[in-house]
Amino acid sequence: MIMKKIIFWHLIAITFISTTLLAACGGGSDLDGGRTAGQGNGQGGGSDSSVATTTLSDEEVAGLLFMREEEELARDLYLDIYDVKESRLNTFKRISDNAETKHAEAIRTLLETYGIDDPSTGLHNIYNDPDLQNLYDQLLNIAVGSDDLAALRVGALVEETDIRDINTYKSHVATDHQDIVSTYNNLLCGSRNHL
Repeated sequence: MIMKKIIFWHLIAITFISTTLLAACGGGSDLDGGRTAGQGNGQGGGSDSSVATTTLSDEEVAGLLFMREEEELARDLYLDIYDVKESRLNTFKRISDNAETKHAEAIRTLLETYGIDDPSTGLHNIYNDPDLQNLYDQLLNIAVGSDDLAALRVGALVEETDIRDINTYKSHVATDHQDIVSTYNNLLCGSRNHL
């Protein structure tokens, strides 16, 4: 009887946390067709000619460049973990296919909008940023060389790092660049949902 009560309260807690996260992110999840970066409110991914004439600060440019490759890292890492762990951890494939790919594309769209060269190599698991390359290599070794719980911990670390980095770069965005702010907010929602 005690075990049933514990399970019941765990289910209530999980339901509450999930509902809270979804409400904070506009009620959708980028795993189930909800709004993703650059979609939904007319901001963050469309090509608005008035936006393209606005100059970005060095910090804003650095943020977009870094986030482009960081989102690709998450996409690639999740796919590679899935390839090794297969159906036991199919959530990695769903997140990669349904979210991280869209997140990387939303940042690419912003780069195009502002006339910034894309840092992406276009190659799976190869990054121009040496720190991201090193991080990818380390995390993949941990995730595939250990049990499934270690792989899930790697996924959580990726999302926690993403949240921290998005918040850092978002803090440098000028208020008149609402397309960037909106995209970063949508990426934050996705990362919280994945976590």
